[in-house]
Amino acid sequence: MTDGDWKAGDVILDLYEVLGVAGRGGMGIVHRVRHREWGIDLAVKSPLPGVADERTLRREAEAWIDLGLHPHVCACHYVRRIDGTPRIFAEFVAGGTLGDRIADRSLYARGVGPVLEAAIGFADGLGHAHTRGFVHQDVKPGNVLLDDAGDAKVTDFGIARAGVRGAGVLANPQVSVGGMTPAYRSPEQAAGARLTAATDVWSFAVSLLELFMGDLPGPEGQAAPQVLAAFLRREGSDPAIPAIPRPLAELLARKITRGDPGGTASR
Repeated sequence: MTDGDWKAGDVILDLYEVLGVAGRGGMGIVHRVRHREWGIDLAVKSPLPGVADERTLRREAEAWIDLGLHPHVCACHYVRRIDGTPRIFAEFVAGGTLGDRIADRSLYARGVGPVLEAAIGFADGLGHAHTRGFVHQDVKPGNVLLDDAGDAKVTDFGIARAGVRGAGVLANPQVSVGGMTPAYRSPEQAAGARLTAATDVWSFAVSLLELFMGDLPGPEGQAAPQVLAAFLRREGSDPAIPAIPRPLAELLARKITRGDPGGTASR
C-alpha cells in the first residue's frame, strides 16, 4: 500500500489508524493518524516519489527532533520507513496553518490581539531554534501551525532542504524549492550566500507584513522594503484587517533594511 492509497479507516502496520488527509504540498502529502499505543494523533509527512533525498530528509528531521520540546515549536518525533518511503512523524496540530487563517480572514475576527499573539508565538518558536544554532531557511505563514487555542507552532524545520533541487512548481512563488520559498527569501538566499539566523529574521519580517496586508507581499521576498513602504502609504484598504501598530511597523522597517538585523526573530 502506498501513501496515496491510505484512506480513513485503514490501519498501517497494526499501529497507525488513518484518520484522513491533513494537507498536501509541493513535496508530498500529510496524513492524520492515530497512534494506537500512544493514544494520540500524529501528522505523517510522506514525500512524493522522487521529490526528496532520503539521506537529507533523515538528517534534517533528526536536527528538528534535536530542537526538543517548546510550546511554539511543532514537535518532530521520529522518521520511519513504510512501504519503501521514509515518513516523518510529527505532532498533529488541529488549527491549520497561519497562512490558511490569513486567507480565510478568520485570524482577524477578534481584532489585532490574536494577530499579535500569533506573531509573538511565531517569533518565540524561531528564537528557540536560533538559540540551538538551527536556521530554518523556509520561514513563512504556511510553515506555522495554530492549535485550537490559537497558539502558533513553527513546523517543517529543514524539510524543504530535503527536496531535490528543481522539484516542485517553479512558477509559484509560494512553493518551496531548493530549501526556500521565493516570496519570502532573504537577499542572502537570493544571492546564494552563507546563511545565518538573519535570513530567518528577514523572512519573518516578510511574514509579519503578510499578516497585516492579508495577502502575499509579492513574488520576491527581497523586495520587502519597497512593499512595506507602499503598504504604509495606503494602509487600511481592507476593513477586515486591523491596522498595523506603529511600533511594529517601525520594527519591520528596521529588520528588512538591516538597520537592526538582530540575532533571532524573537528579539
